[in-house]
Amino acid sequence: MCISITAATPRARVNRKPGIALALAMLLAAGCAAAGEVEWRLLSDQATLHLQRGNIEQAELFAREAITEAERSFGRSHRATDQSIAMLGLVLRFAQRYPEAEKELRRALALREKSLGPRDPAVGVLLNNLADVVQAQKNFAEAEKLHRRVLGIFEKAYGDDPKTAASLNNLGTVLQAQRRFSEAEPVLRRSLAMKEKTLGPDNPSTAHTLNNLAQVLLELGRKAEAEKLAARAAAIHQGKGGRK
Repeated sequence: MCISITAATPRARVNRKPGIALALAMLLAAGCAAAGEVEWRLLSDQATLHLQRGNIEQAELFAREAITEAERSFGRSHRATDQSIAMLGLVLRFAQRYPEAEKELRRALALREKSLGPRDPAVGVLLNNLADVVQAQKNFAEAEKLHRRVLGIFEKAYGDDPKTAASLNNLGTVLQAQRRFSEAEPVLRRSLAMKEKTLGPDNPSTAHTLNNLAQVLLELGRKAEAEKLAARAAAIHQGKGGRK
């Protein structure tokens, strides 16, 4: 049965652009399923756009509306539903509402693992976001387990790649947070080498890992080496290049 998009619902709180309602009204003539899919995509796109602009409240409203639309149009176990739940989790993460974010990300993860399997790269992306939220709550042991899962997935799926390098960096930082500096160093060095290879020595992401490694070396009492790496990172940020 078709549901009118003009019916009174909580989405009245969302400040939509006029063109959205017009487009949806036209699509209703083509059938409810098509209109539902397009409405879901519009809601999802708006959630993403507002998050990118830092409009967290609006992003949350659109993300919740996208979940409702996905469940109605596709079902609770559809990929569109898990994507919408994952978006809400990401919004809550940036809002620093970490327990709520963790709940939504775990909910999305269960759906995604069921539909795609535990080693799909899309599962790895969601695991990474969940690990960040868990780490923000200082549950470092659980965050480490999650980051190691992400690394295993990305290594198999991508090999030497910026995504794998980022995963290594994240694992290194959670080891650093646990003051396991001797373990963190080789992980961060591997991340750095991979970033230099795939992104280049002057990339801001390379500078990020240089700084992390410098902090670890400082904790290990290797001040001169740490200062050299920190100087390279600073040069990248200043646009002067970070080559060795």
